[in-house]
Amino acid sequence: MDLLPIHYKFRFTFSEQDKTHEYVDQLPRWKAMSTHLVQKLLSHYTITKLTGGIETLNKDGDRTWCHVHLHFDAVENKETILRFIKRYLSDTYDQQVVGVKCISLKPEAMLRSLDDFYNYPLKQSLNKKLCYGFEDDRLEHMHDVAKASYLKVQQVRQAKMDKTDNSDTLFERLKSNLDKTNFVNKLPLLIAATQFYVEEDKPINRHTIEGYVSTYMLQKGYMTYEEFWQ
Repeated sequence: MDLLPIHYKFRFTFSEQDKTHEYVDQLPRWKAMSTHLVQKLLSHYTITKLTGGIETLNKDGDRTWCHVHLHFDAVENKETILRFIKRYLSDTYDQQVVGVKCISLKPEAMLRSLDDFYNYPLKQSLNKKLCYGFEDDRLEHMHDVAKASYLKVQQVRQAKMDKTDNSDTLFERLKSNLDKTNFVNKLPLLIAATQFYVEEDKPINRHTIEGYVSTYMLQKGYMTYEEFWQ
């Protein structure tokens, strides 16, 4: 009876890094290390498909800890594979292999899409030496799809951050406007805040305005926390 393959997600953060994320000189070594690891896995385990990629950016597109993703299938159990990888990286390259923050191997419990599973490591770059079981043109298409999805995530996250920045800036302008009124009671401040919104051509939202005014009064000491909840 043939064993069903398990789909594994592997992630490893290379050692010898600091918070400055200045590791250009190390990248060739890490690429070679990742290539050799893939070759070792293919020679030791029953793997039919594998994709991998080295990443230097986070979800916002900012520089982060350099790491490698490998997604593959294998019939061997997790403990056997992970023990082999740790020993290889530690003994051959003197890499730190303790702790889930630096190394992780997980079976994919809820595999919704094989395409998404194998595309994921290709979202920032395509190194065909880190892939196995796919034709070159297929890999190039997978990389294009993964990269487009990754850029879309960045755009959505940036839009959310911009919205937050705009909200923060609006509140700062509102506080400056309220400071000029010298009001200390809630009703006059609510009226002044509503007028500010109208002048700024912002949609009137009663709960938002009241929340901003309450925050302003608490910050200024015009209202106690007990008064707020009463």
